[in-house]
Amino acid sequence: ARDRCGVAYHGLARTDMDGLCHLFHRGKMYNGFSRNEVGRDGANKLSIDNIKTGIFTRGILIDIPELRGVKYLDPGTPIYPEELDAWEKRTGLKVTAGDVVFIRTGRWARRDEVGAWDANEEGLAGLHASCAKWLKERDIAMLGSDAASDVIPSGIEGVTHPIHLLTLHAMGVHIFDNCDLEDLSKTAARLKRWEFLITAAPIRVKGGTGSPLNPIATY
Repeated sequence: ARDRCGVAYHGLARTDMDGLCHLFHRGKMYNGFSRNEVGRDGANKLSIDNIKTGIFTRGILIDIPELRGVKYLDPGTPIYPEELDAWEKRTGLKVTAGDVVFIRTGRWARRDEVGAWDANEEGLAGLHASCAKWLKERDIAMLGSDAASDVIPSGIEGVTHPIHLLTLHAMGVHIFDNCDLEDLSKTAARLKRWEFLITAAPIRVKGGTGSPLNPIATY
């Protein structure tokens, strides 16, 4: 038996990891590299294969529906820094340097209950741009979400994905998009533990702008 698989993993449907070469701003990538470093043959700088040895560190789930006492957030709902502070206070955890932070909006729980929706038209819940300072102060290693990390629409004129822009382009922080955090949320609530070991390894694609992958949380 044999298979051949091809996947366009950037977008809003599949779990993927963004390389630092994925996003350009004013013709530049992170650390000032020119967007011309990315061409038909891939990325000469900041490729996903820089992370080929994998990720092995502490993960923290910030479960905003759990904090608000709801099953999920509706599309377009922003999350503000005050809620991130409130989650730390509630759980007794402190996000610190080297952590991978996962933001749960309940996207997949909502999809199971009400069905699919066009995220480009109706939006997604996620972090407001003001959360970027909070993430920088905590010196996180990576950011993950069950959606796009950014609230959509962003509410910032002229910038569709300010969290993506500020993490990938300004901070050099990689992103996990579209993670399914439902099983993790249930396990964390049952154990009353929202910290865990996170392991993941992108496909070793030289010049790749990202990779599909399956992050694993271990208690």
